[in-house]
Amino acid sequence: SADVAASADVAASADVAASPQASAAPAAPAPNIVGGTVLPTDGPAPIERLRTAVASRRAEGEPLDEGAAGRVVEFLNAELGDEMLGWLLRWTEVGDKARRRNMWSRGSWTPSTATLTSVAGAALSFRVGVAVRGRKELEHVESELPLPHAVETVDGLRDELLRLSAEPADKGSEPALAPGSSAALLRLPGATDDWSLPRDLWLNTTPYPREVREMVYSDVAAAVQAAVADPACPRRMRLLVAPPELNMEMDSYRVGSMLELVRKVSLDLAACGLRTRVCVQGSMGEGVLAGVPRVLAGVSKLLGMMDWQAGEGEPNEGLLGAGAADALVRFGAIGGEEVAPDDDVLLVLAPQSMVGAPIVPPLEALSEAAVSQGSAVVLINPLLQDRQSSSGVMGVRGRAERLAFAESFAEIYHFRLLYSGTTFMYPILGALRMARQDGRRVLYRRLEGGGGEQYLPVGCWVGREPTPREMSELLPSTVGSGEARGESAAAPPGSATGSADGRMPWD
Repeated sequence: SADVAASADVAASADVAASPQASAAPAAPAPNIVGGTVLPTDGPAPIERLRTAVASRRAEGEPLDEGAAGRVVEFLNAELGDEMLGWLLRWTEVGDKARRRNMWSRGSWTPSTATLTSVAGAALSFRVGVAVRGRKELEHVESELPLPHAVETVDGLRDELLRLSAEPADKGSEPALAPGSSAALLRLPGATDDWSLPRDLWLNTTPYPREVREMVYSDVAAAVQAAVADPACPRRMRLLVAPPELNMEMDSYRVGSMLELVRKVSLDLAACGLRTRVCVQGSMGEGVLAGVPRVLAGVSKLLGMMDWQAGEGEPNEGLLGAGAADALVRFGAIGGEEVAPDDDVLLVLAPQSMVGAPIVPPLEALSEAAVSQGSAVVLINPLLQDRQSSSGVMGVRGRAERLAFAESFAEIYHFRLLYSGTTFMYPILGALRMARQDGRRVLYRRLEGGGGEQYLPVGCWVGREPTPREMSELLPSTVGSGEARGESAAAPPGSATGSADGRMPWD
C-alpha cells in the first residue's frame, strides 16, 4: 500500500535502513552484551541496576545553607512580593484570623502585604502588613509558614513550595498561588534547572536535525526509566510525545522517527539487563474491513529491518539473540498470549481502535497478563477513543468500562505543542511538558527574536492538568518576540538554525 511504501521511504531517511546483521541470526549469540558491555550474570538484579542508573542521573541543587537562604529570600521578595500572601492566607494562622475577624464585617482585618524575612529547612518566616479598620497605619504581625516536609536543599524547598501553591483537594477552592506565579519558583536560585527547553528547536520544520531528535528521544527514555524504576508507579503507564514529527494526526508524521524513539527507549532499558518487548498491533477486523491502522502500516516489518547494530562485532552484539527466548529486545503483537514469563517491560506502540474492531479487549488481555507477573506496560501515543460504526461496535454498551480502562494507565510523560487554532497547526504558540521525575506540568510560551527561538515557562501545575481556559489566559494568541538566550539544541555555535548556508528553517 502507499502507507507501507511511505513508511519504508521515511524509515530510510531516519537511519533505520535494513541491516544484513539484523535479518540474519548472529553466529555466536551473546545476549549478555549490550553496548559493548558484558552484563553481569550475578550481582544486583536488572531492576536494581536501573534504579542505580536513574539515581546517578538525578542532579541535586545547592544545600540550603545561610548563603542560599539569603538568595532565596531576595528572589522571592522581588519576583512574588505580596503574592506570597496566598500561602499565608491558605496555610497559616493569619488566614484563620482574617476569616474570623471578617466573618461579620468584611474589611475589618485585611492582610495586604507580605515580606519574606528568613528561610529555614522547616519553615519560612514572614512579616505581614494588615489593614485594620479605623487605623491609618498598617499593623505588622509575624507569621511562620511550615513546610510539609523538612528540606536540606534548594531543590527540596522548591518542591515543597510548589506543593503549597497547588490547588487544594477541596473542590471550589482557589490555589494558594496562581499557576503563572508558580512558574517563577522554577527559577529559584540554587535549584537544578530540570525544566528549561533548549533554544532553537524549530519544531515547526521537518525533518528535525539529529540533535533535536536525540533530545526528544533522551527526554522520553529518561522518563520511562524513572517510571519503571519507581516501585510506587503503577505498572500500567502511558506517555504522549507529539511534536509534529511524532504526531500521528499530522501529515508531518515520520514513522522513522517513531522507530528511532522506540529503539532508544529499548536500548536504554536493555543496557540495564531488562528484557523489553516492542508490541505493534496486528491485523484487526473481518472480511473487507480487515487491516491495520494507516499510521501503523508496515511498522512491524520495519522493526525487524531497522539497524539495531546487533550483528557480530557491532556495539549491541547479541541484543536480539538467536530467538525470542534469548533476546533482550524482542518483538510481538498485542494480546495476552504475547507476554512471556521473563518480559520485564512491554512497549506498546500507538494502540488504537479501527472502525468495527476495538483495541481494548486484546490490550486489556496483554495488560492483565503483564501486570499479574510484575511486568510494566508502557503505551506510546495511545489512541483509545471509540470509533463508531454502523454495526454498533463500540457503542453505548460498555463505554464506561472502556473509558475506565483507558484511565487506568498512569501518565509518565507528556509533551505537545500548542497552536493558535486547530485548522492550521501554525504558528506554534507554546508547549506543555510533564515528566515522571518531577511530576510538574510546565506551560511554555514560544518567543522569536534575534534570529533565534526559545521557550519560556509561564505556568506550572502540580498534581493536575491545566484547563484550556488557564492555558488561554497565560498564552497570548500571537508568537512573542524576544532575543533567544541559552543553549541551542539544533544549531552549532554561531548559527541560529544549524544550517551551514545560513538559511532560515522555513526556506
